[in-house]
Amino acid sequence: MDEPNLLEALRDAVGDRHVVTGVDRDPYRTDEWQRVGALPVAVALPRTTEEVAAVVTACSEAGAAVVTQGGHTGLSGGAQVTGDVASVLVSLRRMNTIEELDPTDHTVRVEAGVTIEAIQEAAAEAGRLFAPDWGARGSATIGGAVSTNAGGINVLHYGTMRDHVLGLEVVLADGRVWNGLRSLRKDSTGYRLADLFIGAEGTLGIVTRAVLRLLPAVHDERSAMVALRALDGVLPLLDRCREAAGTVTAFELIPAAGLDLVVERIGRQRPMTSDADWYVLVRIATPDGLDAGVALGELLREAAEEGLIIDAVVAASAEQTHNLWALRDDI
Repeated sequence: MDEPNLLEALRDAVGDRHVVTGVDRDPYRTDEWQRVGALPVAVALPRTTEEVAAVVTACSEAGAAVVTQGGHTGLSGGAQVTGDVASVLVSLRRMNTIEELDPTDHTVRVEAGVTIEAIQEAAAEAGRLFAPDWGARGSATIGGAVSTNAGGINVLHYGTMRDHVLGLEVVLADGRVWNGLRSLRKDSTGYRLADLFIGAEGTLGIVTRAVLRLLPAVHDERSAMVALRALDGVLPLLDRCREAAGTVTAFELIPAAGLDLVVERIGRQRPMTSDADWYVLVRIATPDGLDAGVALGELLREAAEEGLIIDAVVAASAEQTHNLWALRDDI
């Protein structure tokens, strides 16, 4: 590989300021586990799809591998360079524009570097819901979420990222751009090629833009933490929640060891004094006219009477709700 020519081609593609070499590459090498990956030839920070295509073309012609990085919040090492082949790390953090949000069509078109939290906030301002959610929402980007088919705490009711993608734009391995930015829900035009790239971890191409599905905003939700009497009570409790309390939007099993660690290491407050080996964080949403707190409280009282649970705490405010789910995020 002719490294000087490759670096020149990268600078032609994205500009001198956006090709990172030397010690400035180090922050891009360390992941959430503080593991340090191999040193890339350079880090390229494109701003547009055309620039991504130019970078990939240059790497293809030079015989260099390409590793794509979004928010770099993954724990599997998939966004790090390995040492077995010369590689260019492509960071999409500059591609961070929400291009169009259509509340009537319940869609939003975004660039790959937009964070999950930014999409959630934009949707909420428009009276809509972008349902995928997890602890790294403030730094995880939609490109990585699509490429890993991310799930998160709302997957029980809303599904994985695949269920929220209507269309994609992707830069292929030879630098060609595949444009599948469709927002049509009833699309029976043959193969749904976007599905090939969802969950492919970037092995088939680099996701650069996406059209995402939005949902109506949820107006009445309530959360609770529950101490299970035994682990074999978790599925009966889930079944009871589904039957009696409206829509179960999240249901997370938490081991006592995880709760103990966030209390000890991070300083979170225990939401209850009762001890158990297993806990559940549950969130329900009820139709208009029904009080989610009343419905949740009633079903938990019945679960306690049946011996499924030891204790439960129902959040009575937005702050209490935040504190409950912060436990899950910190774990």
